Amino acid sequence: MSRRRAWGWVAALRDGSTTPWLEWPADGAAAEGEARGDELPGAQQLALLRRLNLYAAGAGRTVPTTVADRVLGAGVSGRGRSELALVGVDDPGPSDPPGQFGPRPVDPDALADDELLRVASALVADDVAVAAAVPDPEPGLLERVRSVRRPWVRSFVVVGMPWRADAVRADLTARGHRPGGRRPTAYLLADDLETVLVQAWTARCFDQGGATWRGFVRANAGAGNLPPRADVARMARSAAYKYGAERVRVVLDDRLLADELGVPRLGAPPRLGAHAVDLVRRVGEPLGLLVPSEDRPALLRDTLGERLDGLGGPPPSLPPRWDGWLRTQAERTRHDLAAARYPVLGDLDQLLPRPPRRDHDGPVAPVDAEVLALALGLLLDPVTGRGGATSKEEA
Repeated sequence: MSRRRAWGWVAALRDGSTTPWLEWPADGAAAEGEARGDELPGAQQLALLRRLNLYAAGAGRTVPTTVADRVLGAGVSGRGRSELALVGVDDPGPSDPPGQFGPRPVDPDALADDELLRVASALVADDVAVAAAVPDPEPGLLERVRSVRRPWVRSFVVVGMPWRADAVRADLTARGHRPGGRRPTAYLLADDLETVLVQAWTARCFDQGGATWRGFVRANAGAGNLPPRADVARMARSAAYKYGAERVRVVLDDRLLADELGVPRLGAPPRLGAHAVDLVRRVGEPLGLLVPSEDRPALLRDTLGERLDGLGGPPPSLPPRWDGWLRTQAERTRHDLAAARYPVLGDLDQLLPRPPRRDHDGPVAPVDAEVLALALGLLLDPVTGRGGATSKEEA
């Protein structure tokens, strides 16, 4: 099979074709094309473009040529195989020496979704990095007034689960209830322990990336410990050391805290399903090479966090094998908080695991095919600024 045939398939993909490589005609002028560079695009890039064409066609759309060219010229991020050659191109003849160096050429359609996500994640990271260069709008008069702490607002701070606490603090500030002040009351946000674990993994995906959901759970449950971001008792001790034990309040009912602070309700972070959080985790790795590490969490929250709000299915859940560990840790947390006699807004029993969700079969975990579908939406409608500039419905 000639390289001209391969370049013909590349040209067809740029024009929106969804024909698989192995079904591309073997001969004929229509099947061949002129080279568009020194080297053919890799199998991962070609497979991703064909999947993107299928995704766009399903939405009644076509992939812009500029987007197609971005995909064909993209790099490969993360651990795994490097760029792979297309099977059937430059195959060795019978007189050539046996064997070859490097990975064998592959059929693009035989690649796992994880391979395509390595390319897609790098492209989404590029878009997020460009969004970082867009200056934030100047705050208006109302925002500037609200950002000033009122002397009559009680002194308080919000601590606890990082993913929720950040959103609550931002919302309270926007309402004119800026945390801080002298001798503040420390409100420690908590929830049932499985939810706390999910939010700890979510916060880690935005801050550091790293382990998959299953790897995160296995590493901590296998060691018999809670990760620091999910250890509510430890966070309470830290708050007590900093602010004084008598000024720590454990919050397990948001309505009671809203009433105590004099606001109608508390803010909430984006609602990201398991697949959406895993996509953020994957994008964070190549993004770390493009922006300062200290800027990455806020940038991801302001772009992908907003754009993926409400998407990605249900949140992840623990496999049944860890039910005993989860309950033991929850009961230990409840005991430690009760023994410390911290005032509680709500009921400490809310720390205990909730009944299993019955709206799905088995535990929920990210699925590569679903993560890839979200990434395809972000390639077709790229993030162009902070705050999720393109609507989720279009994605």
